[in-house]
Amino acid sequence: MPKTIIITDVDGTLLDAERYSFAPARPALDLIRARQIPLILCSSKTRAEIEVLRETLGNTHPFISGNGGGVFIPRDYFTVPFDAEDFGDYRVITLGTPYAEIRRRFVRLRDALQVKVRGFGDMTAKEVAALTGLSPAAAQRARQRDFDEPFVFEGKPDVRFLHAIEADGLSWTEGRLFHMLGRHDKGRAVHLLQALYEQQYGAVESIGLGDSLNDLAMLQAVDQALLVMHDDGTHDSRIEVPGMMKTRLPGPAGWNESVLRLLAARSVGVPGELFEAALAAVDPYRAVLNAARVVGGRLQLADAGYDLAAFERVLVVGGGKATARMAQALEALLGARITQGLVVVKYGHGVPLQYIEQVEAAHPVPDAAGEAGALRMLDMVRAADDKTLVICLLSGGASALLVAPAEGLTLPDKQHATDLLLRAGAAIGELNAVRKHLSALKGGRLAQAVVSARLLTLLLSDVIGDKLDVIASGPTAPDASTFLYALEVIAKYELADKMPPRVMAHLQQGAEEGIAETAKADDACFAQTRNVVVGALALALQAVAARARQLGLPTRIISAELQGEAREAAQLLAQTARDTLAGMQPGEQCCLLCGGETTVTVRGKGLGGRNQELALAFALAIEGLHGVTLLSAGTDGSDGPTEAGGAWVDGDTAAEARALGIDPQRYLDDNDSCHFFRRYDVAAAGQHHFITGPTGTNVMDMQLILIEKRNAGSQLS
Repeated sequence: MPKTIIITDVDGTLLDAERYSFAPARPALDLIRARQIPLILCSSKTRAEIEVLRETLGNTHPFISGNGGGVFIPRDYFTVPFDAEDFGDYRVITLGTPYAEIRRRFVRLRDALQVKVRGFGDMTAKEVAALTGLSPAAAQRARQRDFDEPFVFEGKPDVRFLHAIEADGLSWTEGRLFHMLGRHDKGRAVHLLQALYEQQYGAVESIGLGDSLNDLAMLQAVDQALLVMHDDGTHDSRIEVPGMMKTRLPGPAGWNESVLRLLAARSVGVPGELFEAALAAVDPYRAVLNAARVVGGRLQLADAGYDLAAFERVLVVGGGKATARMAQALEALLGARITQGLVVVKYGHGVPLQYIEQVEAAHPVPDAAGEAGALRMLDMVRAADDKTLVICLLSGGASALLVAPAEGLTLPDKQHATDLLLRAGAAIGELNAVRKHLSALKGGRLAQAVVSARLLTLLLSDVIGDKLDVIASGPTAPDASTFLYALEVIAKYELADKMPPRVMAHLQQGAEEGIAETAKADDACFAQTRNVVVGALALALQAVAARARQLGLPTRIISAELQGEAREAAQLLAQTARDTLAGMQPGEQCCLLCGGETTVTVRGKGLGGRNQELALAFALAIEGLHGVTLLSAGTDGSDGPTEAGGAWVDGDTAAEARALGIDPQRYLDDNDSCHFFRRYDVAAAGQHHFITGPTGTNVMDMQLILIEKRNAGSQLS
């Protein structure tokens, strides 16, 4: 397997552009360190600046300074011979023109052309700090240039100066600042360093991350290029590299989510690649733009059209794990036509937005931030008149994120009720039926709050059957459930004595018709309401099937409605895998796909999620059966209250764990799948935990099973 190396720009990429902080990238940095993946800093920064950052990061790998002017390699890092000069604790390969020569020619050209331009050599440390936002000490290090001169124009860039640099045999590039340098670039330095890694380790697979024009040569030199989003939500339009991926979040947050997803995909091989195909198919941004368009001043969606000129205001509201990306798409579609907006998203799932405000809140157990956001949203829609178009964006997670307790109830009441039902293993439909009847917003009540405005809801479905009244607990859809049914759910799980007294009193009063029911199909509010599903699990499964067939894998979708206890679902999938394998010929391969949302009845004291529990139970069920691999993961990148999105296992997992002194059955019995995979990965020096970080979408869970029929003598251990 090729050795992975990661080469990254620093400012605006690994470090945010404002505070120069890498804090949002910590999860990916921790994983890189745990997997002993070389992380090579490749920056316009000076050696002095990078050394401080390397010490802060605990980084001991080579680095590239001055936009590729110098490659600094710690002594004894490579055992293969290479030409370099000794310099303190490093061996240095110099590719750039020394700074003294760059500075001399900078001054000569500036004076000859009388251009109003200033370089770092003209500035004090205090001036550099004011220009860049660096601390005084960091600004002083930034002035200790090695191979380039950063500069700024007074006013518009003077192209005469840039042309003169080129005519003088030098070059320039642009990041946050312009840089004058020799005939070197980051790409040449990266090629040289990759060659050393190949000599040392054999095959190498390189990942490169950058955000600006001065990163172009580096991104062209690596195997997988990643273009990091700017803080304003844009990507540098001047950078085009075949096969390049673009982050969905800016700066270190985008760096983090993209690195986690790439490493997760590579840890499991083909299943990881197929999972990426699923995510691409249900990307919320793409889903909205595929479903809606503006033509001739009309918003067109399916068979409906809205004349935007007929509305004085366009109000955007909503909630869910994927809603921020949906809001991004709506801003791209409508721009300044949006007069006001507010969406509530899960912590860590926010993205840059210009016209729509976003509030981050807790999931799956709601918190005060979600309550405050939901109450503000209700106030907004209640103020909408007949000259207002209200567009509501909903995705999975909104049931917890849009929390507005019904009159007489408190947030702690709802938190406790939600937690009890989750721990009891209630199905999502059951959980949401109770939530609706404890809410001032769910069960069609948001639609009721929109008194006279037109209401259009776009939904990314995370429920089996894409039922409008179940997605996000149906804030804008008719509700067929009742107070009586909510009480029956609580009774089913024997929770009546554990529920907060106010919750039980409220539900009982509603069952006795002392409180108005949720909105039903004949409610007048639905005459002005339209709900459209723009993305769902079926689309993701179809995309995976198409990609698997491109890879030469016969593929079958088992079900898009997997539900029930996770460990019982694992038994069903394991038996299906065994039956499929029995009917195959030696050398044959195939792919089985499944999706849905299982539950876990928590009886133990461990930590886990339904996908990790399913994977662990599957590993036990297929123990000793070679040629079978399962990946089970949430499309939102999260699985229960853990850092993982799921896990992958094969027929060797359980036996190998036991050989390492880890009893998989004990962990399963204690609902402790997360700690099993953490311990197993450390002991086996592997990565069976599938850690992607937030993916920006949410269409339930997916299970991908790859099966290969081996020779009869090698099929069973």
